[in-house]
Amino acid sequence: MLQVLGLAIGAAWVGLAVAEVPGNGPHVAVRPIGANVPTLRGAAALATLVALDPKSGEAEFRVGCGWYYKPKRRVRLGLWKVPLRGASFNLESYPNGPASGIAHSVSITTWERQVLLHGWSGTLWFGPGRPYISNGPTTDICGGVLG
Repeated sequence: MLQVLGLAIGAAWVGLAVAEVPGNGPHVAVRPIGANVPTLRGAAALATLVALDPKSGEAEFRVGCGWYYKPKRRVRLGLWKVPLRGASFNLESYPNGPASGIAHSVSITTWERQVLLHGWSGTLWFGPGRPYISNGPTTDICGGVLG
């Protein structure tokens, strides 16, 4: 029994190690974003990147939760298109572990390169002001706290 448990734990650790190797992260497709995918505007959401279209400057995200700013109502869950041009990008580094609170501004080119290697989940802020995309610390967006 203990040997079986040890093998299961060892296999889990191997799986985690493989998942953290650059290039083995969640797959992000590089393709045009469908015209039938709605564009997210006036909202904050937690999302995962599904596809990137560098040519059009758009990305497709799977929204897990979110809220519109005015009137305040929930964002429909599912796929949304987001324009990347003109947005600000932050990537969190983890020198002290996940959620260490250290995020750095990066260019769209750097962000695209990193998300293609590692995948991406984080916050989309498309409300008042300049659009903002970050995987750094955030408010409780799912609970309706938009900042």
